[in-house]
Amino acid sequence: MFGPTDFQQYVPTGHAEQRMAQRNVSLQDIRFVLEHGERLHRAGAVFFHLGRCNIPKAQRRLAERLEGTVVVLSRDHPVILTVYRNRQGGLGRIKRKSARSRYPKYLWRGYEFDC
Repeated sequence: MFGPTDFQQYVPTGHAEQRMAQRNVSLQDIRFVLEHGERLHRAGAVFFHLGRCNIPKAQRRLAERLEGTVVVLSRDHPVILTVYRNRQGGLGRIKRKSARSRYPKYLWRGYEFDC
């Protein structure tokens, strides 16, 4: 797995770019979520959730619009799968996801990323 400090290696998929545009989330915003958010491994992916407690007090005014933002990364490849916001119960929903992927790993081997 690629570490959260290697965020410059991550490339958004076409789906992630579309969702970022719809939700007005920039790559700088994603970098902030990866640096300050809580990391959870669920359903074959890595979720970074930025809650109110994760935002440093000095940056709270500037970053309060990012509260509840979730960035979903691939566990095996340096890609951003999707980005969404869920301010109410976002972390709880992630924690209730299955710990394992419902898709076997061999299905990912032939997948082409549109990077």
